[in-house]
Amino acid sequence: MLAVPLLMLACDGGQPAPNSETKKSAPPTPVEAKTEAKAEVKPDAKLEAKPDEKAEPAAADKPAPAAPLTITAGAPGPAFIAVEKKGIVRLDDGKFTPVAGADTGSFKRMKVGADGQVYAANYSQIGRIDNAGFAVVAGDGDARIPNSLSDYAVAGDGQIWGVSYNAIDHFDGKAWTSEAATVLALGAEDYPQAVTVDRAGKAWLASSQKLFVREGDAWKPVDLKPARARSPYYLSRLELAPDDSVYALGMDSVFHLVGAEPAKKLKLGGAGSYSEFSVSTAGDLALVDVDKVTATRPADGKLRVLRSGKSFNKGSIWAVGADDSGRVWIGSDFGLSIVNADGSKTEFASGAAPEIAGEIKGILVLGSGPATLPGAGPVRKGGLKGTIAHPDDKPVADAPIEVCPNPGFIYTKTPCADQPVRFTGKTDAQGAWSFPEVPLGEYGVAVKVGGKWMTTLGFAMNSAMKEGEVHDIGLIKLADKK
Repeated sequence: MLAVPLLMLACDGGQPAPNSETKKSAPPTPVEAKTEAKAEVKPDAKLEAKPDEKAEPAAADKPAPAAPLTITAGAPGPAFIAVEKKGIVRLDDGKFTPVAGADTGSFKRMKVGADGQVYAANYSQIGRIDNAGFAVVAGDGDARIPNSLSDYAVAGDGQIWGVSYNAIDHFDGKAWTSEAATVLALGAEDYPQAVTVDRAGKAWLASSQKLFVREGDAWKPVDLKPARARSPYYLSRLELAPDDSVYALGMDSVFHLVGAEPAKKLKLGGAGSYSEFSVSTAGDLALVDVDKVTATRPADGKLRVLRSGKSFNKGSIWAVGADDSGRVWIGSDFGLSIVNADGSKTEFASGAAPEIAGEIKGILVLGSGPATLPGAGPVRKGGLKGTIAHPDDKPVADAPIEVCPNPGFIYTKTPCADQPVRFTGKTDAQGAWSFPEVPLGEYGVAVKVGGKWMTTLGFAMNSAMKEGEVHDIGLIKLADKK
């Protein structure tokens, strides 16, 4: 059996989660465990959905071209959910459906390009999503992406801009060219972070501390001082708004850039600590702020604050999406929560929708989103088991153990105490543990040895879980103290 190390003390920084092997077998005698998992389901009212436009009939000797996605502000449209290792899932017509060609692997940011089409990227490809699935437009072919991109943007004419930590890349439709990040004259520990392109073809670029706009063949700095925000800004995201203005996300500020006007700072109700945000087709915004989501609609300018454990089921927030109907879509280690403008909600706990069970990496909703949402249904479950050993292969016997989606490195009681789904027990004399009924999803493991908790990062070891089967994550070795 493959041995993988258990990583770090729970209060330390993280390491990449270990790989493990999968076995389909009956579990050992289960340890005594308690579970905590709740889900509340309040389906939205059903509306009449508009069908996507159909492709033109094809000649008999040629396959029919894929019908492009129709994006209309305020009109129903599909939602796309990127799940770690499971690819991209489409929610439309009351059902979840994996996107053909993107139904496995890890995808980065999904976005609407300046050409009105939907794009997504993984570590080696940028592709377009239409009604037939995912089609590669750059990478893994003649048009190879020169660097591992941290962000990308597609212009109205199909040209692509990309940024990595040390370069700025441009694809003109025929070939890639690269500029070293040194052309930006950045300070130490300042790297390109994000890029977007407006509908006129003008490119905008954010490093962690500066903002630039492309003029001719050069990058011109944008002065953020008029916005009166605190520096350093820690910029991480750029989003194009439907009116062609640009939003730049900083750690505690969101900047709004309209043409040549001075940069403005959005009024979001006090200081925040932002990590993700989304702009809908009509301009609605939703921002992740630690354990809450702040949402605002341009129509009324009012702020809504949605708190984890109050406005939606408790869980660490991973991704957010906004749609034109005022709904806010939240991906967390609980699962998927969809909160309506009136506060009612529909929620899918991990395992209630197996297609999206796991770490939700991104959410993109077109128009007002799906007119009909599926019911959550029963939570599908499988089993988890494994063995824990010391560095010298001696079993870690009779040790407290916890399994939850995201064991914490910083905690008040135990690494899993505040998790929405939690399983607790002890290892046996051989260091083995088992939990026979666990909602499908991704989980991490924490074990208490010598009075200290040690934990893996979550999300990486259990993607092979299947309903009614026991997934063996293998042998986990404690890290050797140095």
